Amino acid sequence: MKKLCRLKISPYKSGYLAEFLCRMYMRFHGYRIIAKNYHCGTGRKTPCGELDFVAVKDKTVIFCEVKKRKNNKEFLRALSTKQQERILNGGQYFIKHHPQYKKYSMRFDVFFVKLPFSIRWLKGAIYRDR
Repeated sequence: MKKLCRLKISPYKSGYLAEFLCRMYMRFHGYRIIAKNYHCGTGRKTPCGELDFVAVKDKTVIFCEVKKRKNNKEFLRALSTKQQERILNGGQYFIKHHPQYKKYSMRFDVFFVKLPFSIRWLKGAIYRDR
């Protein structure tokens, strides 16, 4: 019996594919993508980091983080508290530099992707305790 040939792609390309699939998934659900790979600040290491993509729907700005993993067990450890804090700071940075969205509500979503086509969308998965 012949073995099936598996296509090997780099982690960078598979991550890009995962982000692309999540953006298309959101567009399919009526969201408008307003930014992708948005760098907050200058330089590589900033307290705000990078937002995978930003979407808008019904006066809500959604900041999205995409995590691609090989199996579902790894999803539990995919997002550290330090990463969550950077994403929250990135959302504040985005609003500060895009005043047209200042009166919109904010939401922070996480997508867990297991290629080829398993997408789990957690709405409001990241929040700041007050």
